[in-house]
Amino acid sequence: MKNKLAIVIPAYKACFFREVLDSLAKQSRRDFTVYIGDDASPDDLESIVSDYKDQLDIFYFRFEQNWGGRDLVAHWERCIELSDEPLIWLFSDDDLMPFDGVARVIQASQKYSDEKRDAVFRFPLAIVDSYGKLKYINPPFETERISGYDFLLDKLSGKISSAACEYVFTRDVWKKTGGFVRFPLAWCSDDATWAKFADYTAGIISLPGTPVYWRNAENKNISNSMRFDGEKLKATGLFLKWIGMNYRLNLRESRFQDALVTYVNVILECSVRGNYTLKDLFSLYAILRKLSPTMALRVLRSHILKAKLFI
Repeated sequence: MKNKLAIVIPAYKACFFREVLDSLAKQSRRDFTVYIGDDASPDDLESIVSDYKDQLDIFYFRFEQNWGGRDLVAHWERCIELSDEPLIWLFSDDDLMPFDGVARVIQASQKYSDEKRDAVFRFPLAIVDSYGKLKYINPPFETERISGYDFLLDKLSGKISSAACEYVFTRDVWKKTGGFVRFPLAWCSDDATWAKFADYTAGIISLPGTPVYWRNAENKNISNSMRFDGEKLKATGLFLKWIGMNYRLNLRESRFQDALVTYVNVILECSVRGNYTLKDLFSLYAILRKLSPTMALRVLRSHILKAKLFI
């Protein structure tokens, strides 16, 4: 009988890869297939995968050209296209899956099988460091479902963190909505995509229980590396434009404006750690001004004296 769930891993790094595959091998249900898309890694990922051939239903494919460095979303999507199962869990090469993760996905898909195969599910999220030490855990789910707008409100306001590995979606919703929203480095792409999926379906369905562990390892991923700050700022601007196009009516709400200002402040102060110029700041100001002049002025006043003078 064909498996219902594809666990798709766009892989590049070897440093935590065995731990990831160990967490898959410990799943309480085995009716899933693992697809490894090797993004022309300099590491020998194939030899690691071969050690799990007897433990997992696993398919490995090495792409000869690295796409993650120039278009990460395109790499995600070519990895997904290796599979054909109705459910897709886009995982990663350094995060950890709860032992009952597959079971909870299958059970939820059966429970909501009347929704014409268009659905997106979300696990609780915890963040760990390089050594697996817990750094943060999201607050518990408050509702069985959440709309795309309410998800964005939580994310932008800082109420929750969000990572791609906590979401599972149907192949149908991925195809019917045109796949992932594309931004440089896939920065903000996942958040925009989950909101888009939620708006197309009846909302994001919660999967309470043990969280998925997202690994925020220093200098091992884009989130905490200063090498990509310019691309992060560009992607943030594109994300703000996307929000303006898709949630224009909500921009009248003070709580949404407050959330957007908070989000931009966090990007400037934490994500790029103050590594922005006046030119960068005025680019974001120009985008925000089209959404709300008041929001734009709030951001400008908070950061104009902190921006680097060279342009």
